[in-house]
Amino acid sequence: MKKISLLLLMTISLFVFNSCGDDTETTDDLNFVSFESTSYDFGVALDGTTSQEVLVYSTQIKGSDRNINITVDTEKSTADPASYTIPSFVTIPAKSNVGALPITISDINIGDAGKKLVLKLSQESNLFVGKDITINVTQVCPFNEVVLNILFDGYGSETTWDLKNSSNVVIASGGPYTDGLASASAKFCLANGTYSFTVNDAYGDGLSYPANGKVTLINNGNVLAEVIGDFGASATKTFTVGN
Repeated sequence: MKKISLLLLMTISLFVFNSCGDDTETTDDLNFVSFESTSYDFGVALDGTTSQEVLVYSTQIKGSDRNINITVDTEKSTADPASYTIPSFVTIPAKSNVGALPITISDINIGDAGKKLVLKLSQESNLFVGKDITINVTQVCPFNEVVLNILFDGYGSETTWDLKNSSNVVIASGGPYTDGLASASAKFCLANGTYSFTVNDAYGDGLSYPANGKVTLINNGNVLAEVIGDFGASATKTFTVGN
């Protein structure tokens, strides 16, 4: 028999240990299937689509293919139904105890906080199933992830910004914000190249009253550009990523 996951073995051990009588079933007799774990991290390319496989293990090896039904727990899941494609069953091939469930997820309403997708193995006659699996869906940048952090001076309504590529085309922008807002942030997924970032202050005193504010662009912990305090009506910083 092929190697059974640790989770599966632990679950089987608990089942056998808690069974009573002389006719306790062994793993040769017990028809049990389980996901490879109860939690699975699934990164989706920003503005893209990603496919991965989740394994399902069985205690038995059969001479023919077996289909185990899969359902989505819609009450516990937060992922947009339009974002994922999941088969209604997983096939465990003949002469094997491992099946692979293909999952495809697109970057639809994932957001910075991420989403979760909870899958269940369907209980059937003479079949015991393991615990549900929670797919933790997050966005991942296939290029250079750049984070913008803004610390306001107290007047967010005066602050706007834009990000341009090397062709001087605006690819992102933000503001104005709300007065009294302490901070704001944004993420960009940038291909290798040179960019220019401009921050504007409508009053003309930068981020300087009643306290000094700051704008920072960071990639992998490295500061790419920074503007602090009174920069007047506008300040532009040029930076390069990936080169």
